[in-house]
Amino acid sequence: MKNKFSLEPCELDQDWDSFIATSPHGTPFVHSQFLALLDVKYHAYYCCKGKEKIAAVLLIVDEHEQRAIGHHDVIHDGIMHRNIAHLNRAQRHSELFAAQEYIAEYLADRYTQVTLKLHPAIQDIRAFLWVNYHNDGPKYAVTPRYTSVLELDEFTAPLSALEHSDNYNNSSVSRRQEIRYGFKKQVTLSESQDFTLFAHYYGLTMARQGIEISPVRLDELAVRIKSLAQQGLLCMYEARTSNQEIGSFATYLLHGDTAYYFYGANHPELRDSHTGTAVLWQAFPLLAQKGVSKLDLEGINSPQRGWFKLSFGGNVEPYFHIRLDKTDV
Repeated sequence: MKNKFSLEPCELDQDWDSFIATSPHGTPFVHSQFLALLDVKYHAYYCCKGKEKIAAVLLIVDEHEQRAIGHHDVIHDGIMHRNIAHLNRAQRHSELFAAQEYIAEYLADRYTQVTLKLHPAIQDIRAFLWVNYHNDGPKYAVTPRYTSVLELDEFTAPLSALEHSDNYNNSSVSRRQEIRYGFKKQVTLSESQDFTLFAHYYGLTMARQGIEISPVRLDELAVRIKSLAQQGLLCMYEARTSNQEIGSFATYLLHGDTAYYFYGANHPELRDSHTGTAVLWQAFPLLAQKGVSKLDLEGINSPQRGWFKLSFGGNVEPYFHIRLDKTDV
């Protein structure tokens, strides 16, 4: 069956974005405009069965274009299968496996290093695990990763009371307390266009963790966030105290009915003002008004940040990082 497949190089254009928009594994991280703002080298392919496009493949490559290395801000890359809802279960399993088998072997032959960060909906990765299974050739290694996903359907209509919210009831005791304090202390949330101040706050947030970011990089971040917002791929919210001081920012990438938490920032001197919780919680109904039914909080893998995101009561979903190194090259 493998000889029926091919990987055809392609550009990140409107056709690509249209394919990604209908794929169950599409995300804003592989959108042409998102990638254009990163200024990275990439290889993009369609996996074709005959003339039919059945998957898209995106790799962020090094300057010599020999290694697929990924990028920090591209949370999910690799494979995006077509929508196969019209197939029965056996047919779906067969197509997904066959496409991944061809792609996995092609990448192992073509690149000296392969790094993929797959979408959480891709759970069957046997095709990668079986590359060189019966010989001593290089093999793919798999690292499980985790994220927290919240369902926002309940926020399409105003809640009569916090206790009527499943998300609130599933949150931790301390998070519920912070949510209540935010409303009691009259913390308010609104959509923001102050991208320069956001970048400044982000620099302060990182400095508090001992990470210094240069003014040039902060300026670049502000420009990138602004451009994503202007293109409709991102929205940014600011949380203000009752004194109208901005305590926190949060940015959310948008893709269909799903939003992805992207960058957040807090003013260190206002950390006890409850804006850090409000910039998420009070954003839920605003995102729901934009047609968002699912919020991916993007990663609970850091001991420093994981418990904060989980305290909002979301579901834990695994996804896979896959890596292959040709140590003999």
